[in-house]
Amino acid sequence: MNTAEKIISVCFLLQGVCCRDFSISLPEKIQALSGSCVIIKCRFDIKESYDKDLTERAAGVWYKDRHDKSSSIVFNSSASTQNFFIKGNITGQLIDKDCTTVFYDVTSNHSGQYFFRIESEGELRWTYKENSVSVDVIETLENPRVVLYVDGQELQDQQKVFEGRSVSLRCSAKTLCSSPPATLTWSSTARIPHSESINLKELIISDLNFTAAQRHHRVTFTCSISYQLQDNNKTANSSITLHVQYAPQISNSSCSSTDVTVCFCEVDGNPSPEVEWHLSGCPVSNSSNTLISEERLSNTSLRSFISLHQSLTHTNTLLCVSKNTRGASTLQFHLVFVPQKEIYILIGAAAGALVIVLLWAVTYAYTCVRKNNEKIQPTNQEEGANESVENTDEENQDDSANNVIISSAGATTANQKSIIYSSIDFSNSESRSQQVVSVSCLLADYAVVQHGSGGAAEAEFSERVFKIDRSTGP
Repeated sequence: MNTAEKIISVCFLLQGVCCRDFSISLPEKIQALSGSCVIIKCRFDIKESYDKDLTERAAGVWYKDRHDKSSSIVFNSSASTQNFFIKGNITGQLIDKDCTTVFYDVTSNHSGQYFFRIESEGELRWTYKENSVSVDVIETLENPRVVLYVDGQELQDQQKVFEGRSVSLRCSAKTLCSSPPATLTWSSTARIPHSESINLKELIISDLNFTAAQRHHRVTFTCSISYQLQDNNKTANSSITLHVQYAPQISNSSCSSTDVTVCFCEVDGNPSPEVEWHLSGCPVSNSSNTLISEERLSNTSLRSFISLHQSLTHTNTLLCVSKNTRGASTLQFHLVFVPQKEIYILIGAAAGALVIVLLWAVTYAYTCVRKNNEKIQPTNQEEGANESVENTDEENQDDSANNVIISSAGATTANQKSIIYSSIDFSNSESRSQQVVSVSCLLADYAVVQHGSGGAAEAEFSERVFKIDRSTGP
């Protein structure tokens, strides 16, 4: 700034001092919450001729709606008792021309237009009629404002962000007079990142900073402002829902084989992805050997199926390929095809083996039973002569025959050897000569031989006892 400009500036300042008049600075409108307080920022000025009258004894007066009647006075700082329409306090120093005032426990009845008046010793009495402040007492809080920033730039009408971008959610609200002060809090259906709060003179701000990811898609973030009042608490909130765009991701897959092989893969992506199937590196479409179908699971996810005939044995590589505008994802299946001929061979071999095992089991069981029977049956050499022959008549034959009946009995006593008795009966109903009728044999030492003659009904028997020689020599 050169010398001429400095001179001009000084002249303007001197002119302002010389021309100083009554004036006041007030906000046009103030909003207050019912049950809380209201702060009116106020500064005034007076003519220089009244400067000597502005002392520590100066008082501030507030009128409501009208400024020409004493009945309109709602507050006077000089009054010893606060029996006015509204309770309050002038927090500014009037001697410094600061008329900032706070009113407590305001209600909807306190809404209106307010005028300020300065009164002091001497002749200083002045009502500032030209300027006033409008106080609006509200019962319901205004909702906070939530804004989305991506990479430091504000997004106006959309909440679409790309995965991996830096995201900031800013919540702001006007600070109304309250004790304790208002607080901002975040809530969400997902995990809440760390928030940072900033308190300004007339604004409270809270920021959420994080990196956009798939898990943030369709997540709603809510910012709430709360006031703790004497009677109750009052809260207001605003929400924003993020739409994160991300590359496809294959979350689940499986294959099963019967007469055909059926595979599926589940894909999730935003925008909604498309799915292709590749066999031997080539895209596959619906045909007589392949069948492709899809099932929509949500706006961003789907499940795709493919059915392959067993005749496709020339490859064991199957790919599920998913694509959208943000990228692609693939999953490889390793298939093992078993031709039907080989299946039949395996089934035949198993059946043949089963038959062989059954035959071996039957043969083994028969052999064991036979061996057991042979051990139980007595031999002639071990048991001696255990035979008895019985002759019976055959009714329908012309010639009679000699029937042999063999019977044996064994007895064992504590003091004797085992004795086996055998009898042989040679009877002939037609022969009239003497014949040996029977032999009773005590195999241990003796045998009894009976002779009979005549018919079977008239036979007379004689009995002889023979001693049996058991020597082995000649």
